[in-house]
Amino acid sequence: MSLSYARLLAIRVLTSLWFTPAAYAVLAVVVLLLAPAASMFLPEEFHKLIGLDGVDELLGVLANTLLAVAIFSLGIMVSSLQAAASAATPRARPLLMRDRTAQNAISVFIGGFIFAIVGIVGLSTSYFDQPARVILFLATCLVIVSVIYALIRWIGRLSNLGDVSEIIDLLEDSADKAFCQLALRPFLNGVVLDALPAEGFAVRSKRFGFIQAIDDHVFATVCKKHDVDIYLAVRPGTYVDLATTLLVTSKPLDAKTAKAVYNAFVIGGSRTFEADPRFCLIVLSETASKALSPGINDPGTAIDVVGTSLRLLARWSTQAQAAERVVKCPRLHVPPISVEDMVCDAFRWIARDGAGHLEVQIRLQKALRSLAAHDPAHLGAAARAMSHEAFARAKIGLALPADVEMLEKFVLD
Repeated sequence: MSLSYARLLAIRVLTSLWFTPAAYAVLAVVVLLLAPAASMFLPEEFHKLIGLDGVDELLGVLANTLLAVAIFSLGIMVSSLQAAASAATPRARPLLMRDRTAQNAISVFIGGFIFAIVGIVGLSTSYFDQPARVILFLATCLVIVSVIYALIRWIGRLSNLGDVSEIIDLLEDSADKAFCQLALRPFLNGVVLDALPAEGFAVRSKRFGFIQAIDDHVFATVCKKHDVDIYLAVRPGTYVDLATTLLVTSKPLDAKTAKAVYNAFVIGGSRTFEADPRFCLIVLSETASKALSPGINDPGTAIDVVGTSLRLLARWSTQAQAAERVVKCPRLHVPPISVEDMVCDAFRWIARDGAGHLEVQIRLQKALRSLAAHDPAHLGAAARAMSHEAFARAKIGLALPADVEMLEKFVLD
């Protein structure tokens, strides 16, 4: 298992919906099992503080209510995910499932229910002696406090769960992290690839899917150990098939090394947000396109997405210029990410679906003008090309000549 795959798997497990409830449940069981052992550390005057009836009644209340609350909360979360997929895009669903407030609330409810059930079983089998019941009572009070706190936060969270504006914020946060990594390691600690060598030994994909992650540490080790140059042909987010060349080496590799190099690529059936900033821009653009559909007709959301994409690209440009690039493996050659492609991912489909909305087109032209002014050397040409393309689409979509004349004033020269 490569380091990139292990890292990606760890992220998916830690952010999955089932992990936090399972951790809370295990913690609840551990506390109950250790209660008799912990009771010996209590002073003797605490041993008669609480009787069996008081603990049993509290645990009964928790067991009778928390399971219903947990099931009800899961139902609300599923409904919110469906609403988000309908209002925005299904690609944003994984980000909503990672919501920590929702996960913690459901985890507390399920963990409290398991705590109550195991506690009732322990009381009915005389597992807990009188000192242990004091520990059990104190732990039950902590569970009740945790449930009340989680319930209050969950009620506050329900006010905007699955809202389109929240989805845009989640996408922006996820994209910021991916762009930050891109700015710090644009060439995976290697050097820029100008072109693949005409002569070399290719390693091709054995699967269909998207590159989800690349473990550059494997390449650095292979380059140093086998005295070889490696030229990558793909980046995270690239779709590959059996004919796709993943990389080219300057000399042939043995079977074991070639397998290790191939396993450095994590290939999956869908694109991910962690190492693929272009995918974040695409999902944002999908959200705007959905808002501009005749069935929804919400230009305001599209305008919000335009502003979000502008902030993301501008921040990435600033970070990329300020970052100190460290070259740890000069024999690893990595293709640069295309600025033109990123600008197209962010704005092309909004320009297409919003061609008949003057307010969207004006906001788009202003955003492209701001982008070109922010970094004319790197973003200027791409922003200018997209500005002219958006205006060409708007001339077809806008029915009123006066609207076309007004919009033309904002087009980049």
